Amino acid sequence: MTDATSVRSVPRRLNMSSLPGSLIVGIVLLAPLVVAAVAGSWLAPYPYDEMNILSRLQPPGPDFWFGTDEFGRDVFSRTLVGTGSSLLMGVAATALSLLAGVPLGLVAGYKGGRVGETIMRAMDVLMSFPPILLGILVLAVTPPAQWKAIAAIGIVYVPQVVRLTRAITLELMQEEFITAARLRGESATYILFKEILPNIWPPLAVEASLRVVFAILLGASLSFIGMGAQPPSSDWGLMISEARPFVEQAPWIALCPGFALAIAVIGINLLGDGLRALLDPRNTGAH
Repeated sequence: MTDATSVRSVPRRLNMSSLPGSLIVGIVLLAPLVVAAVAGSWLAPYPYDEMNILSRLQPPGPDFWFGTDEFGRDVFSRTLVGTGSSLLMGVAATALSLLAGVPLGLVAGYKGGRVGETIMRAMDVLMSFPPILLGILVLAVTPPAQWKAIAAIGIVYVPQVVRLTRAITLELMQEEFITAARLRGESATYILFKEILPNIWPPLAVEASLRVVFAILLGASLSFIGMGAQPPSSDWGLMISEARPFVEQAPWIALCPGFALAIAVIGINLLGDGLRALLDPRNTGAH
């Protein structure tokens, strides 16, 4: 007779030669950005906020690799230092949405009934607002700041996490190992956090990678309209916003942070695709 616990996900041995190509490319693209996020201040050739009017709007050259902005600040140094701010906004906001959304989704899927309906209707209300509008509504009540933008973005993406977690929980509730746990008399807390939660992390990992992309883009959008990071921060969205009056005269001011933003989005998307391929049970080899 088959053991009821045999349906649980079995850890796979990772073979480096069989890793999805998209995962490898994503890691290669993101590795320099992670290094810049951690050590950007030390790697930058100039202080990111150092102004020199005599060097304002200098084109890219040997002294300033990506030129200077309207205040004579080195664009490359500002982009390098801004990597930490932009990635932090995406990762922290995603972590916040997971911390709030996963427990709510677990409860909604496990409890069902009136509790589940109440949670899901509240999520439907939040999802009825466009993300950028909801972010602005959250930030409009107080002066803008980066940590407030992180909180606003985290709130914006809670409903998506709740819906995914609930859907997976409902599916797992039909499995034999959950029935066995109930027959043993295990508490709801034990079943949720010891039986269900360990089995939902693969799709949540993929979802988290996608949420990071959306959070970075939304954070850049909020900074672009002045609701996120504030001057003299070197956040990518803020840099692109400050470059608007000089797009024709000095396009490099916007191109450098825009290129970094594109690399981050492409790299994280490829990482998510690779994780999906790696963690998909249908890709598991024969047992």
